[in-house]
Amino acid sequence: MAPRVILIGPMGSGKTTIGKAVARKLQLTFRDTDHVIEEREKLSISEIFLEKGEEKFRLIEKAVLRDELLSDETVLALGGGAPISVDAQSALRAISSRIYYLDVSLATVAPRIGFNRDRPLLLHNPRGQWQTLMEARRPIYESLADKVIDANKMSEKEIVAFIVEELS
Repeated sequence: MAPRVILIGPMGSGKTTIGKAVARKLQLTFRDTDHVIEEREKLSISEIFLEKGEEKFRLIEKAVLRDELLSDETVLALGGGAPISVDAQSALRAISSRIYYLDVSLATVAPRIGFNRDRPLLLHNPRGQWQTLMEARRPIYESLADKVIDANKMSEKEIVAFIVEELS
């Protein structure tokens, strides 16, 4: 088996919030790769980036993703960069889980994440960095997704209802 639902998208798109709500409605376990990494490493994502570097973080992230893709009947939210490597893309394409991409604009995401220091990839010129990341990542997210959800136009409640209905 595999996770029932996988949520992908940039930081601030609502993957964790939506994922928890979908899991509650479907009576499934919710997992978030970023939270799993923090639990395993006993460090925050920012601390891992600062102390071990992005390369080490990505190796940890890949291992966590591999493990989480083996979990049955879960709702899984992936960190924004988790699906970007070729290995991760191959693994995601090989499983039967439904993948939803929560697409969101800079205008929508800015108030949510506040571009604070807890976002290590956004330390310098946060808005510009976010735009650059999205230009690189959007085609990958789109190619992996079974459905693209415009999180700018739908409320959390509407997105949850849409996903739950799709899976019924």
